[in-house]
Amino acid sequence: LGKNVVDNKALQLISRRVAASSGDARRALEITSNAVGKCSDSLSKEKLALAVKYNDECMPLVKLPHMMRAIREGMPMRHTEVIRGLPQAAKVILCIAVSLSQVWGPTAEISISELRTYCVEATHHAIMDDLNHGQIMSLVEMLVGSGLLLSENKEQNNPFDLNAKLKIGVQMDDVEIALEQSLLKEGSFYQSLVGYVKRERPNGGGPSM
Repeated sequence: LGKNVVDNKALQLISRRVAASSGDARRALEITSNAVGKCSDSLSKEKLALAVKYNDECMPLVKLPHMMRAIREGMPMRHTEVIRGLPQAAKVILCIAVSLSQVWGPTAEISISELRTYCVEATHHAIMDDLNHGQIMSLVEMLVGSGLLLSENKEQNNPFDLNAKLKIGVQMDDVEIALEQSLLKEGSFYQSLVGYVKRERPNGGGPSM
């Protein structure tokens, strides 16, 4: 199929997932075939009947969300049910942390203060209710307790420390696959956040030394 039919990011994702589990190329082909089926199911009969060229705007046809859905169905994922069972506000905080880590790197440290700043922005976009600092910290503690975030705070006796550092505790692929309809939706708050951070703070929240 190559990169002209299946998006390169989708191919990279299934390669990482299979390499981390069985390493069986047949499994990668099986999941990719499922993703092709999902793409086909999403297209109208008229679109399926169209003759397309490799340089058409619609190419590649099989995109990252198709692959993510195929992976969710075909490969067991330890964190998916935990993530999906989170309260909506906790999902928003996790998505913000992943969005920042997409720019700063998977080992980037993110302060509570930074998280709170972007939570305020999320309320302006009606994605979550307005939360006070204590409520945000309770949600962060829930995410840390579930292993989705890791606390880098050395002063554990002060859980309300705005300078406390956090980082993603699981593979970012796991979060993106579980919440792809939020994280990857075109024009979403999270897509805008990634673009903003790339422009304004590309070197912020660097990896821990």
